[in-house]
Amino acid sequence: MSAEFRSIGPNSAASNKGFTVTWRPSGGVDYTDAGGTVRIDSEVLAKPPRILVYPKSGGLRTMDDARAEEILKDVIRAVEYLGHQVERW
Repeated sequence: MSAEFRSIGPNSAASNKGFTVTWRPSGGVDYTDAGGTVRIDSEVLAKPPRILVYPKSGGLRTMDDARAEEILKDVIRAVEYLGHQVERW
């Protein structure tokens, strides 16, 4: 287990770096930090089971590329901590 994260719910993880990530099985991942919440589009793929995230979706479209990439990497690490395989589209 990663020392960076702790589970705060069945699909939520909090980082010791000051952000939380909540994966919604119906679609979407919420990234929340002191600046607010960003929704990233996602979907569940069945074979093999994994979560597909869309890097240029939701609130990431309005950010500069470096910040969007940082958030996306944080989201991927958190969702993997929750036990899911993640794939970028």
